[in-house]
Amino acid sequence: MGDILRMLARMFVIMFGFFAGCVAAGTAYVFMARLVVPADFGRIDELELTVTLAVGILGVSALFARAMLLPALAAIAIFEFLHLRDWLSHALVSGLLALSVAGLPMLSGTGATDGMRDPAWMAAIVVACAVIGATFYWLISGRRAGRWLPSERSKTEPAPPPRAQSPE
Repeated sequence: MGDILRMLARMFVIMFGFFAGCVAAGTAYVFMARLVVPADFGRIDELELTVTLAVGILGVSALFARAMLLPALAAIAIFEFLHLRDWLSHALVSGLLALSVAGLPMLSGTGATDGMRDPAWMAAIVVACAVIGATFYWLISGRRAGRWLPSERSKTEPAPPPRAQSPE
């Protein structure tokens, strides 16, 4: 029963880390893509700015989560079973996934672009936001990848002391 609870707790931490990474990536995208500019902070009413930020960040985060869920879960499963805990591998894989999911359609001309922004610049923004999201995922759950597996726990748990032999 303990192994099942460990696995369920780990799955919860993974999903929390994934969604926290999506919110971090969405926040970065809102500011990097200039959906909200610093000049708006003094010019727009506080309530309107708060609603704009909340809706913008949550909307973009939901789009990121929707687009990246299946590829990210496949990568997370590989990271878990191979015990990959370093930040660089998380950042590189997330950048490649973001480029394949969002960037390549923009660069090939099949994605929806508004004509005002350079597609290569938007692909760079998406990759940078993915690395930011991967950093938050790594901070929350990626550093402990694979520690819930029985083979990993047997390495960290101390061996029980030998029992004294009773003389017969």
